[in-house]
Amino acid sequence: MKNQRNALVLFLCIGLIFSFSSCKKEVHQLEQSSITHDSILSPKLLNSERIALKFGTYAVKVLKQDSTTRVSNLYSFHDKNKITRTFAVVAYATTIDSMFLKEHQKILEGQSIGRVFKKAQWGIKKKNLYFGEIAPSKDYEQVYKLMGDITPTTLAVYTYDFLIEKDNKSYNYATITEIYHPEYLKLSDLKKINPDAERHLEKTDTILDLLKHVENEMKINHY
Repeated sequence: MKNQRNALVLFLCIGLIFSFSSCKKEVHQLEQSSITHDSILSPKLLNSERIALKFGTYAVKVLKQDSTTRVSNLYSFHDKNKITRTFAVVAYATTIDSMFLKEHQKILEGQSIGRVFKKAQWGIKKKNLYFGEIAPSKDYEQVYKLMGDITPTTLAVYTYDFLIEKDNKSYNYATITEIYHPEYLKLSDLKKINPDAERHLEKTDTILDLLKHVENEMKINHY
């Protein structure tokens, strides 16, 4: 009987260890009951925080990365399935200053950009560059699959410079373009979050080049 009791205790301990180790993945959960429409559209939220607020969970997976570019899948869980809420293409700044080299290394290891800098107590600002939409196309079927195998549809897109500040110094860390699941953010939502969005609807030559790069990444099977 004593051996059976010891075996049961050992089984329960192993179960607890497995449960805690499973939670080490970058998944963040918030109570849905505390969510309001206004809070979801607060400009103070990081994209990762907004996903967690709206869908209850959040995680990130880097799909592709080199010294200049990172393509990542910001997702939530729905019925144990990963649903991409943001398909993000990051163009790192040409120079990575020694001031934030530690943070940059964590990001290269797969952590969320905004969360890394916020945890390290950097000030974060976004310089808006472009708000728009990407028309439906069968060419983007890989992204539609990541988004839960949705039918081709219009997707909102947002491009901005990601700026960080500390000790009265400001740095441009990256230019980021985000493509959103239609159930997460539409262009109308982006305009509510960013009151000056109407000033950034033009596709300049720079924006056209960025969008071309992003659309090429959307055509690739990253799995």
